[in-house]
Amino acid sequence: MASKTANTTLRRELRNKNAGRKARNQRENKGSTPAFPVHTPEADKNAAEKAKK
Repeated sequence: MASKTANTTLRRELRNKNAGRKARNQRENKGSTPAFPVHTPEADKNAAEKAKK
């Protein structure tokens, strides 16, 4: 029979491992990319200029 400490430790590990599981599933299914366009022509132009500096 496992000790109470071992049982508690195992339960705590499982609880911490699964914490936030629903939120992670929702992000995986729906995506977490912002609704606005990330790569606009203006942003790409600015990035090229900043890389030169």
